[in-house]
Amino acid sequence: MDILYLDYRKAFDSVPHQRLVHKLSTLGCQGKLLLWVESFLHNRTMRVGVRGSYSLWFDMLSGVPQGSVLGPILFLLYVNELPSWILSSINMFADDSKVWRVIETDLDCTALQMDMDVLLNWSDQWLLRFNPQKCKVMSLGHSTH
Repeated sequence: MDILYLDYRKAFDSVPHQRLVHKLSTLGCQGKLLLWVESFLHNRTMRVGVRGSYSLWFDMLSGVPQGSVLGPILFLLYVNELPSWILSSINMFADDSKVWRVIETDLDCTALQMDMDVLLNWSDQWLLRFNPQKCKVMSLGHSTH
């Protein structure tokens, strides 16, 4: 069995607000609820402070608010379609994903690679990039070769 441990680069900070709102609307979130979520996300600003010195305030165009109850839920709604895009098994918890497949033939290796390619294409399309330094592969079992 090969297991891929996937980590998104700055996952909660990277979710684009407009794309999240689009996904929510396609999931059936409409009317006042969608307007409330948009209001929750928009008009957020931040600045950086180091030892009493602060940057100028700037608008936040991406990211789900961390430390809120709604932030992790919004992130999960943003990525909830991933299991339907691949054929291998997948478990997701917040911004961590684990994809695995029993490898019995070269076709299984090819299928797992194809799933990884699909996930990379999805991450490029939806602007939620993987962090290659934190992504790992683990192979379990023994070889009969």
